[in-house]
Amino acid sequence: MGLICLASGKSQDALRDQIDAYMNSKQRGNAYSGTVLVVHKGQTIFHKAYGWKNLEKKTLNDTSTLYRIGSVSKPITATVILQLVQSNILRLNSKLSDFHPDFPKADEITIDMLLSHRSGIVDYLEIPRIQQTPDDAPPIHLDTLVSLIRPLPLLFAPGTKFAYSNSNYILLASIAAKLSGSSLEVLARKNVFEKAGMTHSGFDYVHADSQSVATGYVRNKKTLIPMINFDSTYAPGCGSMYSTTRDLFRFYQGWQHDLLLSPEIRTKALKAKDGRYGYGWFSYTLYDQHCISHAGGVPGFYSNMAFYPEEDLCIILLSNISEGDLVGRTDKIAGLVFSKPIKSSGL
Repeated sequence: MGLICLASGKSQDALRDQIDAYMNSKQRGNAYSGTVLVVHKGQTIFHKAYGWKNLEKKTLNDTSTLYRIGSVSKPITATVILQLVQSNILRLNSKLSDFHPDFPKADEITIDMLLSHRSGIVDYLEIPRIQQTPDDAPPIHLDTLVSLIRPLPLLFAPGTKFAYSNSNYILLASIAAKLSGSSLEVLARKNVFEKAGMTHSGFDYVHADSQSVATGYVRNKKTLIPMINFDSTYAPGCGSMYSTTRDLFRFYQGWQHDLLLSPEIRTKALKAKDGRYGYGWFSYTLYDQHCISHAGGVPGFYSNMAFYPEEDLCIILLSNISEGDLVGRTDKIAGLVFSKPIKSSGL
């Protein structure tokens, strides 16, 4: 679990030690378990793993461990959708009614609103059937999920407010499939993972490489309880993917260097609307710098990815214990890199 690829020089060594000391500190009395990657201006400042990959087998996390990334899947889904827009297959002002005409006010809800969580559609996690579904339930069809969301009344008139809802990204997954004749998984693999060189990312965590996957845990006082891995079909587009710190850095590079989207589409995606949210990313100012980020959580796993485009700083934290404040940890690491008093994004 040693440090690797450290940038040279005394200042980088001091920064490395600061980050390591901070990550070794406990939050609410609990130690961090997961992998941390910090890359600044092309130099890997810090890449280290902590804690158990699998407590029962006594294997430790390392810098290649696979983790479920929860809602950090959303920027990848948004990338697939924006590629369809870029190819003139879809428009940002296309209506939900073009694909699902029987949804409430479908003719008033646009792709733009789905991407930016301004549709007013209720989060499917509020649906009793979903809440009562056991983690070991068999796979579910995307159309079934859509049919469960369809009857729900809207929270507000489309386009008038921000309300984070996983349902928006399930519908985007459905729309991508209808337009392409392929699943979101096929599109993401071909047009995101392959283009960015993300060779250790995917959807089916249940059947991923057993030597590399982390077991997800929740903590009950001082005891770690392993979680059952739910099937990824229950979170299409919104929380279905897994990855590594290195692969998510390659995804960042794909965004930063226009490998995945044109500069015009990228600029549009990173412009915040209501709720400091653009298309698949939160977008705000921290440490007097433009910061782009997204966090994610599913049972047993917690993740956060943040980058500062002007500084070419990327910070990725992936954890296999669903606890703690990874956003706060990420904010603090950025402060250490910038040598500035610690601030909070408030996300």
